[in-house]
Order: sequence, then C-alpha cells, then structure tokens
Amino acid sequence: MYQKAFLFNGIGPNYEKLLAKLTPELTEQFAVLYAAACERLHLNRDIQKNTGYDAKIAEWLVPFICDRIIYEFCLSRNILPDIGIGYSSGIVSASACFGAIRHEEAWDIVMTHRSMLRMLDQQNIELDTGIIIGFSYNDLTELFRNTFSPEELVIGSSNSSFHIMISGKASAVEKAIELCTAEGALKAFRLHTGTAFHHAMMQNYSYEYIQYCKQIAYHKPEYPMLSVFDGNILETAEDIAGENQRNVYTQMRWDLALKKLESLGVTEFFDMSASGSLSRFSRVGRKCRIYTFEDICS
Repeated sequence: MYQKAFLFNGIGPNYEKLLAKLTPELTEQFAVLYAAACERLHLNRDIQKNTGYDAKIAEWLVPFICDRIIYEFCLSRNILPDIGIGYSSGIVSASACFGAIRHEEAWDIVMTHRSMLRMLDQQNIELDTGIIIGFSYNDLTELFRNTFSPEELVIGSSNSSFHIMISGKASAVEKAIELCTAEGALKAFRLHTGTAFHHAMMQNYSYEYIQYCKQIAYHKPEYPMLSVFDGNILETAEDIAGENQRNVYTQMRWDLALKKLESLGVTEFFDMSASGSLSRFSRVGRKCRIYTFEDICS
C-alpha cells in the first residue's frame, strides 16, 4: 500500500551541524525562511545574538526550517512520500510540510515552548533527558522497575532494539546513566536539555503549547501520517490535531512505528534531517533502506 516514508526530525540535533550540511542553494533558501520566522517571532536572525529563552527558541527553529527545505527539495526531484512520520517535534514539521497546518503556525508552536522554559525556571524544576545505547526497551524496563518511579523517570522513546531515550528528573537521569554504565551499556550520557519531553509531567508545564495546538485550524494532510504513539494511520484533520496536542508529554515508540511502516509495505525511508540524525539510530529490515540528504543529493 505504501512504499516511501518520509521521516521528520525532532528538535535535538545541533543546529550548526544541520546548517553545515546544506548546499549553497539550500543555505540561501534557509536564510530567507529563517529571517521570516525570526521577524514573526521577534527574534534576531543572527542566532548567537539571541539571549535568555530566545536563544533556545532561535536554535529550536533551525531543524523546522531545514526539514522544510529538504522536503521541498525532494519534491523538486520527484521524490514523493506515500506516508510520513515525525520524531517528537518532527510531528509538527510533518504536519506543516504535508499541509495540515501552515508553516507559520509551526513556528508559533516552537515559540510556545518559551513559557515552558520560563515556568520550569520559576519553579526551580530540574529536568533532563539521556541516551542509553546497548539495552532494549524490555531490558531497561526491567532494570528501572525497582529503582525509579514513573514520576521520576520513563523511557521517553524506544528508538531501536539498542537505542533508548530516557526522560525525567535530572537527578534520576543521572542515576540511571550511572546504573546503565555499571550494567555494561555501550554508551550512556545525559543530554542536558533542561526539559523532559515525552514524560507525563510535561503536561503541567506546556499549557500554552497545548492550548495553541487546540485552537489552530487543521486540514486534511496531503499525505497520511503514522502515529509514533499508537501506530494508527492519521488521515484527517482531527487525527493530526490529536497527534500534535499530545506530543510533548506522551511516550513514543519509534521502533514499533518503523516496524509498522514496514508491515504496510514501506521499503524506502527518507530522512528529512540535514545531518541524517534519524538514520543513525533507526533500524529497519534488510530489505529496506534509509536514504539521507547526502544520498538524495548524489
């Protein structure tokens, strides 16, 4: 039923690495779109001149713009998706690229995180995320069961059979890193994000995000999307609205979503990230292939 799936990136990757991968032509397109986004959100188009919470928002905008220009580059080469999926904030990128929301609204969604950052600081809440490499979802579930409560720490996303993102209180993330290292993890490290995306507690700090996602007008997407939360196919405006509204505080199963896409017939996965970040931790069957931006340009 489907053959090509477009994978949209989340906020995570270092923005400088993303920009370094763009071709001169796409760099020019980025500059135009980024300037427009900054004008709308009252940010300095020179990323490093933004301060405070604006500095974080200015960085978080970069992957949204990069995803868009790479998506449009694919279309220009007649590489068309049959279905799409977003990793974390990549859900917002996919929604915008597939025409379910306007790109300007995607920029606004990024800006709503400003109030979240402010609230966490005001309440002196210390949160974090981390990466564990070398354990499966079931391994870590068992390892954490008697050590952490769900309020302290959760598996924010199971990315593959050996790559896990954890999310929760900063002290719990640090303790989990130490525990996994002692248990033989190939690699375990904190990301020092200051947030705990995909932990239920984030619902308490994301009121502005949730309310904005509820009030904007959604449209039927030009291509269907697959939910990274429950594996359902998203085909209506209402489907896309629900996926965006629960994004920040809902645990993901990226690994199961990719397997679901394979079961639907997908054999070609296209990573919309300029740096190929999704391809590095995603795993698909041997009869499938993940194409990066470099592959598309070659």
